[in-house]
Amino acid sequence: MIKVLLIFLIACFGYSDYFTGKSLQTRPLVLGPLVGLAMGDLQAGCVIGATIELAMMGAVGVGAALPPEVVSGAILGTAFAISGGRDAGMAVALGLPIAMLVMLLRNFLFIVVVPLFANRADKYAAEGDIKGVARMHWFGGIFGMYLPMAVLVAIAYYAGSGVMQNVLDAIPQFVQNGLTISAGILPALGFAILLRMILNKKIAAFLAIGFVLTAYVGLPVLGVAIMAVSIVMIMAFGDFGIQKAAAEGPAEMEEEDDDF
Repeated sequence: MIKVLLIFLIACFGYSDYFTGKSLQTRPLVLGPLVGLAMGDLQAGCVIGATIELAMMGAVGVGAALPPEVVSGAILGTAFAISGGRDAGMAVALGLPIAMLVMLLRNFLFIVVVPLFANRADKYAAEGDIKGVARMHWFGGIFGMYLPMAVLVAIAYYAGSGVMQNVLDAIPQFVQNGLTISAGILPALGFAILLRMILNKKIAAFLAIGFVLTAYVGLPVLGVAIMAVSIVMIMAFGDFGIQKAAAEGPAEMEEEDDDF
């Protein structure tokens, strides 16, 4: 029960992201280590959280496209994988279906429950009751969305930890291998979704350089990151002296003419 309570608190922390100014508490990179700490395996939590983050990096709402429910997928995927002694690939394979399923519940709350508080807030607004509008804002967020979701995550972990262990043990090895391979493809899919939003002809060359450095030169990711930071610093500050001389040049020439 202690672990269930900790999972519930972690879910509350993740779902309180809107109340704390969108500080990225929902991301698997943050929630994975917390779950690992609660489960007694911080290293596995870090590894699994980072892997799920890669798979869900592009899971953002764009227009009418609804992303998977990242918090539940990250928490339950990490918790089930650690409790079952599985690897990060299995965590991703479990986390994504969970996230898609919980997304349906989140949409139900948005469509059915949250509008009840919004309609009540409209009545308070018509009466000029500012405090009432503020209360509905808080109550709608807590009781209409985030608390039910956190309770669902805790119940799912409590009901599914033992059952999930049996399910994982019953999965044939060739299916587990397939899930691991597919989980390795999902991070690339997450990067592809992200690149569709940010990639343009100005930065495409840098993407190609990074690919060549890792795929053919064998440079580690940390080395590529350090090189990228160095390139950015050169682009931002490398020609500062030239710009400064060009800006100060006319004034200095005028002073020289006056002295002459």
